[in-house]
Amino acid sequence: MANISRTWLSLPSLCLGLLVLWSNNSVAQLRPFKATYSSQWDVGISLSGKAKRSLIINNDGTLRLTTSATAMMASLSESSLFNYQDGLITPHHYQYIRKILNKTRDVEVAFDWPNKQVTNTAQGKAWKMAIVPHTLDKQSVQLRLQLDLKAHPKEAAYAYDVADGGLLKTYRFIADGEDQIETPLGEYNAIRIKRDRGTDSDRQTWIWFAPALDYSIVRIVQQEADGKRYQLNLKQLTWLDG
Repeated sequence: MANISRTWLSLPSLCLGLLVLWSNNSVAQLRPFKATYSSQWDVGISLSGKAKRSLIINNDGTLRLTTSATAMMASLSESSLFNYQDGLITPHHYQYIRKILNKTRDVEVAFDWPNKQVTNTAQGKAWKMAIVPHTLDKQSVQLRLQLDLKAHPKEAAYAYDVADGGLLKTYRFIADGEDQIETPLGEYNAIRIKRDRGTDSDRQTWIWFAPALDYSIVRIVQQEADGKRYQLNLKQLTWLDG
């Protein structure tokens, strides 16, 4: 596979224009924060709950992005440990745990950069796969997108290499418009970004980033192929950098 993260691409059939990819020009700082969201789950029954998202700088200089959400009999947690230096996100470890009723899914991805490979562990079974430079995990890609939106807010689309499900996948995102999002903190203009999964996918994901909040995420909507829906809406945001 070509190194997507460092190569300009063209998608004339989709009329997307140029894709903005990782570059040394994207050197904005990541601000540590804690945020609270309301969560809504439609998993056959309608559930409401809350979610927390935080970016913390550890004593050794690594960063950890954590998302956790609960709603009655459902819960979800994601954790990404990574370095951020000279505009480059370098993930080290990713974990995802989802529990709905009596079903649990547990996934871990450990990055071995000297050997350019990752170890995937899902439901207790482990296997290795090769990766290319600048590969991201499924959660740190949101931070990469946030940084590139800051640096290139007028671009039509973005693409990244992501270690996902034992495969090296290209995550593509499309600038899908702007909306006014009402939150307890006020009303914010937000850039609506859609995950481009291709025309043959029934899954849909939208993420809203608010420039006035340093491009923080104010809303996420996930629509599954089976009709199940998951949504986060920002309620509180605290910066931890003074």
